Amino acid sequence: MPLAPPRVGDDSTADLTGIIRARRRKVWAKRLTAIGIVVAVLALAAVAWFSPVLALSTVEVEDTELVTGAQVSDFVLTEHGGTPLPQLRPGTIETEVETQFPRAEDASVHYAGPRSLRITITDRTPVVAISSAGGFVLYDAEAVDLGSVDTAPEGLTVLEADAPDEETVSAVIRFMSTLGADLRGSLTTVRADREQGLSGTIDTGDTEASVVFGDSEDASLKMRTALQLAAEGRTEIDVSVPSVPVTD
Repeated sequence: MPLAPPRVGDDSTADLTGIIRARRRKVWAKRLTAIGIVVAVLALAAVAWFSPVLALSTVEVEDTELVTGAQVSDFVLTEHGGTPLPQLRPGTIETEVETQFPRAEDASVHYAGPRSLRITITDRTPVVAISSAGGFVLYDAEAVDLGSVDTAPEGLTVLEADAPDEETVSAVIRFMSTLGADLRGSLTTVRADREQGLSGTIDTGDTEASVVFGDSEDASLKMRTALQLAAEGRTEIDVSVPSVPVTD
């Protein structure tokens, strides 16, 4: 069969070329739009990074029992005041605060507005109060000096000693740091001497008992054994060897 002759004026090829061009224009339009968005975002980020509108001017910190909020606020503003918030790293500020204020066990930093930070302080927990001329000095389980108070906090064990040396304080803190809060709360006083080692007074609520603990090893076992014997009415207890306790 002979092929049909081409039709004069057939514009199918021209139509296809136009469609291809239109599609290319759409693709480029989308690409240019995407590029424009990226450029705009980068421009906004650059403005935010350097803008004084976002410069740190306020730091909110509530007082705790051991840390004064205003002092923390002043410290952070001295170090970082005027710096745009996008340039600040909360983790860095947390480390700086915990280093500058050792009575703080933890500092948590949060953004609180376009020019503000909020810092939440968690105090270290005292485990023993040592009597001194000016009242009582508090120490935590890491032997950090938490400062002096006029009266020992209720439920906190008191070390009865006149100007104890560093070795004595360390021995007491080692002993106290291994006790849970429930066990520490039952030990009202603690003493240290070279002959008996550690000793103290426990209170079960019904019975007070004098206890010889010996060294600082097995502190929890010694306390539980002493409390059990005190609950049975014993008032003179030696648990320096907790597996073989001696009572009055």
